Amino acid sequence: MKLLRLCAHQVRLNEPLPWNVRNEPGHLLLGKGFLLTDQSQIDTLMERGVFVDQDEYEAHQRELKAAQARKDPFALWANILKRTGHLLRNHKDNPQFAQELGELSTQIQGAMKEDVNAGTFEMVHGDPTGYSVSHSLQTAFVASLAAERFGWTENDRTTLIRAALTMNIAMLDMQNALTQQATPLTPQQRAEIDAHPLKGRLILESSNVSCQDWLRTVQDHHVTTDGRSLPQDRKDFSQLACMIHYTDVYLAKLSPRANRPAIAVNVAARELFLKSGGADNPYASAIIKQMGIFPPGSFVKLANGDTAVVLRPGETANTPQVHSLISSDGWVFPDTKPRDTAKPEFKVVAAVPRGNVMMRLNRQKLFGYATA
Repeated sequence: MKLLRLCAHQVRLNEPLPWNVRNEPGHLLLGKGFLLTDQSQIDTLMERGVFVDQDEYEAHQRELKAAQARKDPFALWANILKRTGHLLRNHKDNPQFAQELGELSTQIQGAMKEDVNAGTFEMVHGDPTGYSVSHSLQTAFVASLAAERFGWTENDRTTLIRAALTMNIAMLDMQNALTQQATPLTPQQRAEIDAHPLKGRLILESSNVSCQDWLRTVQDHHVTTDGRSLPQDRKDFSQLACMIHYTDVYLAKLSPRANRPAIAVNVAARELFLKSGGADNPYASAIIKQMGIFPPGSFVKLANGDTAVVLRPGETANTPQVHSLISSDGWVFPDTKPRDTAKPEFKVVAAVPRGNVMMRLNRQKLFGYATA
């Protein structure tokens, strides 16, 4: 084993050690992942002299370079969201709409493969402004993930994404307005909502969409009222429409409205499960199993009082990988702090609705796509 002496700037406060730390004879002092939370700890280590195995150090450097070379998934999703909005709002003047929407769905599938946890983070945590377009993209993403649990073909998942993106093409502006409306729906608004699936199909047909599965899924994507269980006497519902419907209902709960705050993710999952028929509803079950009770992008409260954000699933459903953002006394940490939720002091004790945390997060830094 060849040892390299560490300098003070290489051991960082409140950041997990990227390698094992040893003394000069090579005996282990601190294991990889150990978190130094006090500057005096670092000072003491530097005084006695600490070392790292050269092979471990060089392997970590290679990992850093590989991370820097990866495509930034958040930039990809920002471009996809912008492209989605442009296509949906300019379909009338675009004779290539169907083809370009198909190309967009391929781009979405590619971005999902880059980093699925970062993508889920963006869908759950994403900016609530411009709701109608972002909600359609979120639905396409989550529905496609859940569909993988059924073993659907790639062609079916592609159709699912295209239909989810265009499900509300007939009421984009109205959908945005409704998020700001605190009063009950007017009769005219109710009629427009009821009519938008069929109207959406007609818009797609006029935009040269010929895929019958795509058209049928958009027309039938409201298979029940408010996400309730499927009627026993209706077995002819489109599977794609059902998946979109229950994904739509689940994600809508996570976004705030003028007449109600956003619902915490675990509450949204429980409401969907109970209202949709529980374990007897395969679509709702697949969505909940795929997203978990604390999906990436959601906020949680820890046992020590911290408010944290979930980055990735953990070894169990109740132990996600999180970074603390705010202390129990309301202090915003200058740098987020990784917490081990398997430890009692950092146990997740509650989910926090998105609207309760008014912060802009450096997503790239959280996920290791930026070194600054």
